[in-house]
Amino acid sequence: MALAIHGRRSELMAALDPITQERVYRGLKAEYLAGRYHAGERLDIQDIADRHGSSKTPVREAACRLMGERLVEPDSAGGFRVIIATPLELTHLYAWNAHLLLCLTQRLKRSVLSQTLDQFLPDKIGRTPVEIARLTGSIFLALATSTGNPEAAATISQINERLFYPRVEGAANVTEAARELRTMINSGVVDVHKSIHRRIESYHERRIAHQQAVLQHRAGRSVDD
Repeated sequence: MALAIHGRRSELMAALDPITQERVYRGLKAEYLAGRYHAGERLDIQDIADRHGSSKTPVREAACRLMGERLVEPDSAGGFRVIIATPLELTHLYAWNAHLLLCLTQRLKRSVLSQTLDQFLPDKIGRTPVEIARLTGSIFLALATSTGNPEAAATISQINERLFYPRVEGAANVTEAARELRTMINSGVVDVHKSIHRRIESYHERRIAHQQAVLQHRAGRSVDD
């Protein structure tokens, strides 16, 4: 009985400890953005708690915060899992990201745009899907940050987080994905504005087309069934 009371008291203290909550939240989110998980993977609350030296309560609190950020969702078996975005949701999200980036880069001076792209070295693209996904987000965030508008940077950062695992999946062909990014960061062109606009458009159009193909395939299967 005494042990049970002590255990419940420890859980309560952990729930009331904002420092522990924030530490676990930041740690869990860092794992998410490091590619530790995959879309649809169920979060093992006890395992996460053990890794971060906490009880399960702060982990659940952290998962709830990530759910509010649309990074995780309730699992049908209980608990939480990494969110599985539908093809339609991804289509809208890619389109929104493209629209924002095109508007933001249009207002950048040529010199600023070139300097922003020159931060990224062609020989440092990455060798894994996770590295490709992270670099993609870094490029888009750098473009938004270069506008000097913190709201623009915050919005692109949030989209980066939501698209992280779809980007990992989309970079399965690392060679092709790396070539795409090398072309995107090339500032040694006659018209850098026109070049980056075309690259942003083509990048997102390919992914939107893929999601639409998935939708059509599913619709065809439904008709056959």
